[in-house]
Amino acid sequence: MQDALARRRAVMSFLLALLGTLLFLLPLTACGKKGDPTLRTFEKPAPVREVSAVHRENELILSWSYPADARNAVKGFYVEKAEEGAAGGAGEFRNVIFLKSDVSRYVDRDFVPGRRYWYRVRVYSLRNVLSDDSPVLEARPEPLPPPPSKLSIRVLNDSLEIRWAEVFPGARYNVYRRYAGGNYAPAPVNAAPLETPLFIDGIDKERSVFYTVRTLRATALRDEGFPSEEREVSPASFVPTPPSGLKYVPTPQRVFLLWNGNPETWIYGYRIYRKRGQEKDFSAFGDSLAPAFTDDDPLTEKTLYYVTARGPVRESAPSEVVEVPPLKDDE
Repeated sequence: MQDALARRRAVMSFLLALLGTLLFLLPLTACGKKGDPTLRTFEKPAPVREVSAVHRENELILSWSYPADARNAVKGFYVEKAEEGAAGGAGEFRNVIFLKSDVSRYVDRDFVPGRRYWYRVRVYSLRNVLSDDSPVLEARPEPLPPPPSKLSIRVLNDSLEIRWAEVFPGARYNVYRRYAGGNYAPAPVNAAPLETPLFIDGIDKERSVFYTVRTLRATALRDEGFPSEEREVSPASFVPTPPSGLKYVPTPQRVFLLWNGNPETWIYGYRIYRKRGQEKDFSAFGDSLAPAFTDDDPLTEKTLYYVTARGPVRESAPSEVVEVPPLKDDE
């Protein structure tokens, strides 16, 4: 009898323990929550692995990466900061801001050039659990360098040449580009800081493009200053050189014109101008994509020709003029 009673009590204890476990796990699977219905949701989230910073103008820009598939399981990020103490070391870290999980950038404007600062980022999970600290980033912003001057842009045959005056020996430079109606992108056009005051860019002949250049120091934070003056390259900036070497081959029925192709890769082709007999002025007579053209009108009187190269908006100056006399009857 006592053995049977003991067995009943053991069974009841097991059932009560099982019920308690089910009641504990129930909130983890309720309310339509997606995700792994286990105790893993209470674990520490993975920490941020690296924090980087850039000093631009009066801003210290911090950034970090975090796996996209892990962001759904976190509320966001705490950014913590410590300042240089009286003894020269780092003081206590304090929270400066909480950012949502889709943000990976923080701009700090509360700093003094020449002083040291330390930053770290901690991840905050949906279950209100904090991650371990990220690696600590030490930053010492330097005074900003002056902007470049004498910015100039020259249209070449297949590119743009951007130049400016050297600011100081050892300076680095970043080139920024925007289009009409838009803003400058936060990232420069050049892949790495430039060591010389020169940059070659591709051509966009269909719309206006604006450029500016910033000076930066060769430091870990890059310490990038304010922008230079702005320069515009519009479609009207692309003016071809005049075609050269215009020649002709006459026949009674037509005149063949040939000339040297222009070196510019961005021209739209060529325009042919003609003046016949007693006409006072030249008039546009035809267009050609290639450096050749055929005038199919019979050559019955003296005819003059010249050619221009066509840019996006403007034509080149005229080529030399050739005069084609009418052919004699025995020719």
